[in-house]
Amino acid sequence: MLNAVKIWILFSTVLVASGWILSAFHELNRAGYVIVFALVAGGGFLWRWKTKRPPAKNFQGLFSKFQRRFKRPAPLLFLLLALMTFIAGALYVSINNDSNEYRIPRVWHWLAEQQWHWIHTLDFRMNAIGCNFEWLATPLMLFTRYDRLLFLVNWISFLMLPGLVFSVFTRLGVRRRVVWWWMWILPSGWCYVMQAEGDCNDSFAAIYALASVDFALRARANSRASELWLSILAAGLLSGAKQTDLPLLLPWLIAIMPNWRLAKNNALATLGISVLALLSSALPLAYLNLKHAGNWTGMPAPSSFWKLAPPPPAWCFIGNLFCIPLQNLHPPVFPFNDRWNQLMEHFLQTPFGSHFQSFENFGYMQRGIREGEAGIGLWMVLLAGVSIVAGRFYRQNEQPLPNGWIVCLRWAPFVSLAAFMAKLATFQNARQLAAYYIFLFPVFLAANGHALLVREKWWQRASLTAIILSMAILVIARDRPLFPANTILLSLAEKHPQWKFLVREQKSYAVRLALAAQRNVFRNAIPAEAKVLGYATVRGGLEPGQWIPFEQRRVERVLPDDTPSQLQAKDIHYVLVDGSGLGFLNLTIGDWTNRFGAVLVDSVAIETIPGTIETNYLVRLNTPGTK
Repeated sequence: MLNAVKIWILFSTVLVASGWILSAFHELNRAGYVIVFALVAGGGFLWRWKTKRPPAKNFQGLFSKFQRRFKRPAPLLFLLLALMTFIAGALYVSINNDSNEYRIPRVWHWLAEQQWHWIHTLDFRMNAIGCNFEWLATPLMLFTRYDRLLFLVNWISFLMLPGLVFSVFTRLGVRRRVVWWWMWILPSGWCYVMQAEGDCNDSFAAIYALASVDFALRARANSRASELWLSILAAGLLSGAKQTDLPLLLPWLIAIMPNWRLAKNNALATLGISVLALLSSALPLAYLNLKHAGNWTGMPAPSSFWKLAPPPPAWCFIGNLFCIPLQNLHPPVFPFNDRWNQLMEHFLQTPFGSHFQSFENFGYMQRGIREGEAGIGLWMVLLAGVSIVAGRFYRQNEQPLPNGWIVCLRWAPFVSLAAFMAKLATFQNARQLAAYYIFLFPVFLAANGHALLVREKWWQRASLTAIILSMAILVIARDRPLFPANTILLSLAEKHPQWKFLVREQKSYAVRLALAAQRNVFRNAIPAEAKVLGYATVRGGLEPGQWIPFEQRRVERVLPDDTPSQLQAKDIHYVLVDGSGLGFLNLTIGDWTNRFGAVLVDSVAIETIPGTIETNYLVRLNTPGTK
């Protein structure tokens, strides 16, 4: 495990840093990456030759080790989870809103220009949001010309979670017997397993957060400068993953402080590593945001379609005390979501509820759990609660108190969590906390009662059941079901139309098919000679499919203030107009075509959520040479 984590941190650093460097030289292309990979391969060969690493074990030895490790139920179930997530990730295209709206398109825009650049768009997320996930995905998309393999970034990270949990927890004073169980249980949390098969950019940062603390603690114990440097690199990658993960640098700072003498004794090398870590951190993007948007976050002023101003910190914290547990207790299927959401809308009109009106969809509940909203999960919350309470009953005698530094390190993640809760008022806070959850457990599991609790058969069965239930969630997940959902449910719904619950479930799964089909929208209606397609939107998700296969056609965002002459200068003759974007801007398709002197060619209605239809349009500009 340790070697795999080291390689992943170094490889991630190379990909993120090379993305910025290649962009600076306008060489974000295949030739640039071939040179980078050749240098990395040469460096790896030279390091292996100089260190005279022992040869790898033979296949029979590796197979025997594999059999020993996965013969017990908990690790075997984790192995099945890994297999299920890989199959689901390989089977389906992404229908995640954020991925289709900005994560995937921004990479195609960079590659088309052969550099990172400030994209001409109303969606600030394409420019301002942390982009380390995208830098890891860029070579995958460049060399395959598709975006189907993006899930591998999360899936590879998912495989390393158990080993890192074991290493960090034992160094924080949790007994090895206790950690052995929780190293398999925690990665089965919904946000980890559901994102392992998809392209959300929350859970992959958990690896960097854990590794930053783990290598800092190892460096303190072993006095190895190399582990100090890996800790610094992991912290840089963590900060560049998402701005919402920045508070997690606090545990890393506490963990690394005792290594100041080791850093001083290797000052020059540590300085060089720190520069590389800064290049892989949030710093480059913060500078570019400041340059282009006037602030380091890149956030625009609040508008009718971007609710960006959270309430005062105290009210934001109080609101999250309700919203985050609510999202984590979301059942797999919640048929009463409409009624619940109506109650939340009524609550916001009350004097007390008015304090939370600036939250994004305060208290909103979906009909079913999805990767874009999943927290650590209902089963995990229940198991953790039962374990914490039961652990106190199994406590036999007082254990010696750890030193103050370890106590601070155990509690530091709660300070980070409080900072998160005081600043963010978004709808999907539960899944944005994916890098935080694991750090919240050592402070409870270090109590000596858990060493006896994990021996109990009832607790072991409950733990294995929690993992099995996470497997069941993967089977019925609406984004990537592992059974022929639409075929089975459609047949049953036609035979039994009186079963309203079944009909609603069938419609819910059918939405996935509609969203997947939007990648091919208007493909046959756009002439092959139209090499540049305009896309008029605010935060629509129709763009990814128009780039595929890459280098066949490029997409340019069209803003309301653009002029027909500007579009003509960009060789844009056809524009895909997003219906939801028109709604955000209070425009009709007639208003848009009159503004740009365009002719409506075609329209397609897409059901984005059950009962909600969005119409999208293809228009032709009245410019010379357009047919």
